[in-house]
Amino acid sequence: MPSFIRIVAAILLVAGLAAPVFAAASQGQPPSEPQSEFIPIDQLPPQDQLPAAPLLIGAYAFVLLALFAYVFSVASRLTKVQREVERLEGDLKRGGRG
Repeated sequence: MPSFIRIVAAILLVAGLAAPVFAAASQGQPPSEPQSEFIPIDQLPPQDQLPAAPLLIGAYAFVLLALFAYVFSVASRLTKVQREVERLEGDLKRGGRG
């Protein structure tokens, strides 16, 4: 199970890092000329404006999903350890050796 979670986390990480690259490539526009002076954002063409809200929401969603996956992983491992401890306590009470 932990290897599955690691694989899923790696896939999500790669997809999250590659998404802006694919989004820029899908627009089919060549890169614009580098600017030599400051231009206020409200004077930029719409395709050059990059609102921060979608990126921020995506980052928080990714972090929350990773946190929930980690907590779930720790909880499931803790449950397995607790069951093993209970089994071993039962064996000790019965005087068995395993």
